[in-house]
Amino acid sequence: MDTKLNTIEILKDFHKITGARISLHDLDYNEIASYPESLSGFCQRVQRTPQSKKHCVEADLKAFETVRKTGEAYSYKCHCGLIEIVAPIYNYGILSGYVIMGQITDSKPSSEENILKKSEMYFETAAQLNNAVRGIPVIKQDELDSYVNILQLIAEYMTQTNRMAPKAKDLATGTRKYINNNFDKKLTVELMCDIFGCSRTTLMNTFKDRYGVTIGEYINSCRLEKAEQMLLNTNESIKNIAVECGFSDQNYFSKVFIRRFACTPTRFRNNNCKTNISLL
Repeated sequence: MDTKLNTIEILKDFHKITGARISLHDLDYNEIASYPESLSGFCQRVQRTPQSKKHCVEADLKAFETVRKTGEAYSYKCHCGLIEIVAPIYNYGILSGYVIMGQITDSKPSSEENILKKSEMYFETAAQLNNAVRGIPVIKQDELDSYVNILQLIAEYMTQTNRMAPKAKDLATGTRKYINNNFDKKLTVELMCDIFGCSRTTLMNTFKDRYGVTIGEYINSCRLEKAEQMLLNTNESIKNIAVECGFSDQNYFSKVFIRRFACTPTRFRNNNCKTNISLL
């Protein structure tokens, strides 16, 4: 039985509890899912003016960039005084998107006064302005702190359930980083497809396009570099070196080693040992 929650269901439930609009964004800041789908009545009215919409976008971009740099949730107020909070979403250590809640205010009287003052230019009458502001969800400060914690849990859930895979450039970088940290273990393309939430073709083509070698070739290269250092700097047996470098089969290790160095591991070690002695 699949116990994973549907992404939209998560966003919908969060909205029911908080009244805040919540949305997911990719690394290019494009909105890819939200609840509700449309902006609040207040924000729709404000963004009718191109200059005001530009201010909204600029505030969001600044927040996304801040989160990208710090790796932590960030709270701010838009140019009309509404509260917005952004949290990062990761995919196996690679930033893959953002979750943002907002279009809300706190319960301080000064906050409502500030919103009224900053947004009056976008409404034709005081009645329209007051009605729109009254429609903004009001959250008490202690509740807001709790909702921020829940927002971060949602981001963590998105991370753990691999809901947002990185884009091509980040996928290739993440794959290489994962290989660098795990080449001495059993690695398969299928395993990494599960980790990064993509198809075999996407993973292999993206990696080859970025680095000019196949995933298998890169894994072997990492293993052979470690094997070279162990042959030169340790007295470990060839069998143990093969295992410690991630080769489960000593014969295969010897085969790829010969292809790379044009000699067997044993001869490589002996030749380099003789060279080192002659230089003393």
